[in-house]
Amino acid sequence: MPITAFLSSPSPLALLTTAIGTGGLTVGIYSFINPTAAARIYGVPVTIPSTTLTNILCSSSSSSTATSEAATLESRDLSFIHALGIRNLTTGLSVLVLSGYWHITLSTSSHEVRQAVQRALGIVILVGALVPIVDAWVCWTASREFAEALTKKSKAGDMKVGDVTNEAVEVGRRAGNLHAMRSLVWLAGALWCLFG
Repeated sequence: MPITAFLSSPSPLALLTTAIGTGGLTVGIYSFINPTAAARIYGVPVTIPSTTLTNILCSSSSSSTATSEAATLESRDLSFIHALGIRNLTTGLSVLVLSGYWHITLSTSSHEVRQAVQRALGIVILVGALVPIVDAWVCWTASREFAEALTKKSKAGDMKVGDVTNEAVEVGRRAGNLHAMRSLVWLAGALWCLFG
């Protein structure tokens, strides 16, 4: 099949593998562009605590120093998002590159080569599926722990545990569900590449 035929009518598997790689790459890039919003994707509602922000503003002699200190606090607190971002970026890029190579072999190589590349793509996606599976588990675990801590504190009349609120519990649950759904797509794509 010539490459022009592939581009005019891609197979559902080709679309799925491209979507998987593009999704990982996009979330990875987004983690660097907007780390605060990306943190919510990972189930972490990041906010600078009002008491910390007040202390920064009150202790600084100029507003530019206060802004700089608040930015430093946010940068330090969000540095883990960059690690998650590079993980997603490289995983997505790996899937995209191998998917592109597989698409090229569809028109230029023997059946055995195409099948070997498709299976290699399936293995990469299957191993990459561990990312959303573990992300879901981490988000659900953190959300459950936050909920338990809030339940204990609410009995004492305090609706906040440190900087953890009911919002943190919900963000974690929603993120866990999103990661679980992503893992199903990754697993479906991997199995389709391996056995389809």
